[in-house]
Amino acid sequence: MQMSIHYYVLLLSGQTSRLYEGFREKFIDIEDSNFPFKSSFIAGKPSPNGASLREFIRQTDERFAHYFKQDPLRLVVIGEKEIMAIFEALTAHKEIIIGKVEGNYLMTSLHDLGMIVWPVVKEVIAGVNKNAIRDLVKAEREKKIVSGINGVGLAVETEINPTLYVEDDYHVRGSILKSDQAVIFSKRLNLLDVLDDVVDFIIEKVLKMGGTVIFLNNDSLKKLKRIALVLSG
Repeated sequence: MQMSIHYYVLLLSGQTSRLYEGFREKFIDIEDSNFPFKSSFIAGKPSPNGASLREFIRQTDERFAHYFKQDPLRLVVIGEKEIMAIFEALTAHKEIIIGKVEGNYLMTSLHDLGMIVWPVVKEVIAGVNKNAIRDLVKAEREKKIVSGINGVGLAVETEINPTLYVEDDYHVRGSILKSDQAVIFSKRLNLLDVLDDVVDFIIEKVLKMGGTVIFLNNDSLKKLKRIALVLSG
């Protein structure tokens, strides 16, 4: 399963389990017959006892399986240390977990949760590349780089295992126009083929091709028009 900027977040506590879909730092709260899932093992007490807690966590994992079967995405788990340990021991989804955030965040807003979780996911996507800027400068010097949304959009169609550099908050709404089997991005919106975020489209394409995406602080790539692709050739 390839990496993606689209992922699940499972928030665990002794009283309630919640499930979110994450798109970069934006979270959607899943609210249906499965989630939020509230514990009902011991009425009138703030949390279930050890045995019931294990059963509650097991049932939470079973409920999550319903969504994973429909849309198999990676997972970030949030919870206090004891509950996280129980989840890891019981879950059938251990192999898809890409990050853990320890603590009680049950009352944390979706905005603040996104600010906490997204850096964890970014680090995993980038493979903790400590030499990112150095490699980018070297590629510039060797003229092995394409920059700007249109240039990158064209180059990404043919590159193998590319490395994409993009500013963290860079978003472009536009359309895909096909010409000579290439993809060109246009800010002139075609309502039949409009993308909410062309940048995210490119990121997902790079990840599906086995490439690497490096997220950098805003204004880091100003002279490269906020997005750049290192060419392999």
